Amino acid sequence: MKKILIIATLFIIAIGIGSCKKDITLTPSSGVTVDGYFKNQKDITASLAGIYSAFQEEMEGTGNNNDEGLGGRYHYWGDLRGDTFVNSTFTTNSVLEMSLNTLEFTNSATDWGGLYRVISRANLAIQYYPQVPKYDPNVTQTILNNSLAQAYAMRAESYFYIVRVWGDAPAWTTPYLDITQPGSKASTSKQLLIDSLIIPDLTKAYSLIQKNQTPTVWYVGEAAICAIMADVYMWRATLPNGTGGGAKDYQNAISWYQKLFLAKGATGKAFGNTSANLEAQASWKNLFLAPTGSSEPIWSIYWDYLSNGCACIPVFVGLSNNGVQLDPNFQAKWKLQYKVDNRVARSIDTLNTLNHINLLYKFYNLSPTTIGITPGVANGNYNVYLPMYRLSDVFLEYAEASAQLGDLPTALSYLNYIHTRAGYPAYTAAQVSTASTMLDAILQEDQYELLGEGKRFFELIRTNRVHTIMDPILNVRNGVVDPITRIVTLDTKGFQGAPNRYYWPVSQNALNANTLLKQNPGY
Repeated sequence: MKKILIIATLFIIAIGIGSCKKDITLTPSSGVTVDGYFKNQKDITASLAGIYSAFQEEMEGTGNNNDEGLGGRYHYWGDLRGDTFVNSTFTTNSVLEMSLNTLEFTNSATDWGGLYRVISRANLAIQYYPQVPKYDPNVTQTILNNSLAQAYAMRAESYFYIVRVWGDAPAWTTPYLDITQPGSKASTSKQLLIDSLIIPDLTKAYSLIQKNQTPTVWYVGEAAICAIMADVYMWRATLPNGTGGGAKDYQNAISWYQKLFLAKGATGKAFGNTSANLEAQASWKNLFLAPTGSSEPIWSIYWDYLSNGCACIPVFVGLSNNGVQLDPNFQAKWKLQYKVDNRVARSIDTLNTLNHINLLYKFYNLSPTTIGITPGVANGNYNVYLPMYRLSDVFLEYAEASAQLGDLPTALSYLNYIHTRAGYPAYTAAQVSTASTMLDAILQEDQYELLGEGKRFFELIRTNRVHTIMDPILNVRNGVVDPITRIVTLDTKGFQGAPNRYYWPVSQNALNANTLLKQNPGY
């Protein structure tokens, strides 16, 4: 998706998508009218680029700097509230709040406006793409269906992020074209968003997408739609207060993963469901450096630094001023295994050099020397490809769903595909003989394999491990340690005693703009 921001800019200028003072979730058009725009295949191409561009900026940034207000939510929402990353000595207050779970609604990362921007553009696409073939005969039904499928899937993915980060939220499914119309809307429950919007959108996307095609990993294709749908069912299974589907949802997730296994990957071969379908141990880092040539990536975000500037994501490896670092306890723990686990030295610096030992090098073509890995100014001059879904991720969730259903032999097989690829001896059935011990082993493998891939905090919530894993960590990060007894005085702003704080607060901007919104409990 080279130069996607440039292509997308043409679309934005053409239909005049900007900001709306009435409600940050709305983006009314101005300038050239929408009815005068969607007339040919180029308009569809530019429109899709605009959808992906908005999502790309929200996940990675704008290429300007490492400011959380300009993107980077991929890591902020999925990683920073977990046990793997923490604020650094160069941190901002915004990052500190994430690390300590002391979030305030003025924190820039609480703003969902970027996701609603993606949704707004997808709404336009869904409404207006069907009219294009009558103006441009080159737009075949297949082209139209594939384009609509991506718009539906991107809308669903954006709402899925909203559900996981904030819970309840307003549902907008039609373009907002008239600023004189009411701009406030009450929130829809998270379960209703899943059941009446996200799942139907993905079902529609799957019905439309052309099957058995070799995909481009930068776009949502057949396998990516299956991966998102399965992920949604994994999340739905454990919705609170008995609203989740439990075993039925885990089985639904497995069914969608089985469809994914039949779909083709970027190399033209079906993804499959054995260890042979994974990227080889020796070339594991190709998943992040060259995903178009790997058998494992399902959907990745493309960032070309020549076109878009530095991908100054929160885990950027520049010389200084990086507000996010690996949690030192995690770093020390994993570093001890570098002689066995082949991922360690390709993800982190295993030597104590230059005070940069807590940076994540996974996404960068940097190799350790005898003095470790040295950050530099030129490190910004790299393309960065962040995985949204890949086969290892799918295998570990398949193992998780199997364990939840009591199928421990299947869970063990899929867990060992990843575990042994990393260099470890296979787990035995005796080592993971219960669903609980199996889930713990899967979560540990998740932490290593998917390090920095925006998954960790969502996994802790989904598997009901937030308190078990995070309370002791937050009590230390937030608490006061008695110098004599070493007893930690608990800080009530941690997760302990406040499960509502799994969700983020609704931002001040959104509350000001939409008078029907209510703040999430606990804030």
